[in-house]
Amino acid sequence: MPATDAVAAPDVATDRLAELVDLVRRVPDEVRRFSLPAEAARTLHRVDTALLDRLVALGLPHVECGAVRLFDDHDMSNIALHLGLMSVRRRAMRAWSSALRLGGEGSPARRVHFVPGCPAPGHPGPCRYQVLAPGGTRRECVAGPDPTAPVMSLDLRVRADWPEPPPAALELMAEVRPVRFFLLPEAIRWDLGFLRRTGLADCGGVAKYLVAEGRRRGIPVRFSFGLLVSKPYSTPHCWAEFEVDGTWVPVDPLMVAAMCAWAGLPAAEWPASRSPGALFCRLTDRFTRVAVHDGLWAALSLPTEVV
Repeated sequence: MPATDAVAAPDVATDRLAELVDLVRRVPDEVRRFSLPAEAARTLHRVDTALLDRLVALGLPHVECGAVRLFDDHDMSNIALHLGLMSVRRRAMRAWSSALRLGGEGSPARRVHFVPGCPAPGHPGPCRYQVLAPGGTRRECVAGPDPTAPVMSLDLRVRADWPEPPPAALELMAEVRPVRFFLLPEAIRWDLGFLRRTGLADCGGVAKYLVAEGRRRGIPVRFSFGLLVSKPYSTPHCWAEFEVDGTWVPVDPLMVAAMCAWAGLPAAEWPASRSPGALFCRLTDRFTRVAVHDGLWAALSLPTEVV
């Protein structure tokens, strides 16, 4: 469906909304967190009350607390994306798409600032963070008095030109073409059985599938976790990499397809098999915490600039 900058999509056919609700309901209720009020659905995801009413009438999961209806944030994110609304997530994807096109023009250096938030405020002494860096090492970083100041910064120049993966890898990636991009709760995002049953996954789930199936077929492949590097904010991300003549080539067919659908990336130039490696900085070989504070997962902001 074409993307729109509107707050809602009042002209969407009921059949289309019913199909979308059916996809949403493939996610089991027990992994949902009903914490998003209708006003937040409007401001964050551009889904207004009229559209919510239509979705609820078609069976959209929600709970009612008195006069307040609460929704799941993942559900709202997915609905907004699949309807092409100008949500926070879609604006982020547009920034990624712009960074990918810019990367193809020479891959400028980017500076990523790490700004963690204390998960246990009120403790004695300064905050000490262990922050993941390239190569999988952790750097000890001590926060100063300004909580908005970065505890670490990295200057990154990622590669823009990547070789094509081998035929066996291309064949494997073609097999995930029918998978629909869906933001999923942590409880099911890594569940390959869920992916196979429902045809829904996020980039982490598809990366896990490509690695597991690639290894089963004897294709040199590895899992990568790191940063998707883009201004104004980078974000942690997962992808797979195939080895080509000694070079590990990043692939993320689901994300490339999503950016073509919702973020203006030209599909004619960007088949899903093309490497988006100009966006990626690999940190390690497994999904983990980027910033840790006394063993606790610290929230993290990653403001990013071109330098």
